[in-house]
Amino acid sequence: MEPQAHSPHVLIFPLPALGHVTSMLKLAELLSVTGLKITFLNSEHNHERLVRRHSYLHSHFVRYPGFEFETIWDGLPPDHPRVGNAFPDIFGGLYFRTKPIFREMLVKMKPPVDCIIGDGVLGFVVDIADELGIPILQFHTVGASSAWACFSILDMIEAGDLPIKDVEISQVCAKPTM
Repeated sequence: MEPQAHSPHVLIFPLPALGHVTSMLKLAELLSVTGLKITFLNSEHNHERLVRRHSYLHSHFVRYPGFEFETIWDGLPPDHPRVGNAFPDIFGGLYFRTKPIFREMLVKMKPPVDCIIGDGVLGFVVDIADELGIPILQFHTVGASSAWACFSILDMIEAGDLPIKDVEISQVCAKPTM
């Protein structure tokens, strides 16, 4: 009997925010269909919320033999609200507390990770991947319009279009008339 070919192991790590988790989970499912081994790394907090909202979650993904969920601490206490004005706290928690845990997790992971797909806003994931020599792709979960706006800001500043001067906000954001 011939040995089975090694299926590449891809780790997917979204920002712990529902919109990011949802779109990256869909990406994980699409990649699972191809037979890749997928590890979906979610924060403990968001994974618990996801399972409570979607009780079928684990039974849905069991049809993909190479798919597994892993969780990691987001660096915040359990009672932290993680929404509204408190949401930016998650970036500090991830960078200062989760980053070393993530690095250790990658070093110990069996089978080893062949590639990481990290959320485009999690720069520390790129740092760890580079340090460990693991190829990484950054996945941006924003829509095309939002991405275009972000990439255009520097050009707009150079052209003098930003900041907008001498214009009332009502002129910029006028309600359509019917």
